[in-house]
Amino acid sequence: MPELPRHLPQAERNERAAEAMASLPDRHLDWEVTMLFYSALHYVDALLATLGMHPRTHCERNDLLANLTDLAVYYQVLSKRSMNARYHIYQFTPAEVDRIRNGAFRRVKEGILALLANRT
Repeated sequence: MPELPRHLPQAERNERAAEAMASLPDRHLDWEVTMLFYSALHYVDALLATLGMHPRTHCERNDLLANLTDLAVYYQVLSKRSMNARYHIYQFTPAEVDRIRNGAFRRVKEGILALLANRT
């Protein structure tokens, strides 16, 4: 399982990809949501790696995060929205995706980065 130095760059790459997609004239809103979720996943995995935890499944990751911080609530929002995008072909509006980015995603990212800063 990748360690902290590999999770943070991957989280940043996924976030940049979502931002690039958002700047296109024909936004692919489902992919933006999915990329934001996977960015958040790698932020979460970065935190868990500092604790020697390397979840193998989404369920395991969810449980570990829930036992560590209330950020799990926001992570679950991202997870559910990503599942809606991937499996239920939910038709997001640009405003919904922007709320996801500026709401749940931002809270997970900033919360995890703050927790990581406190660990060093």
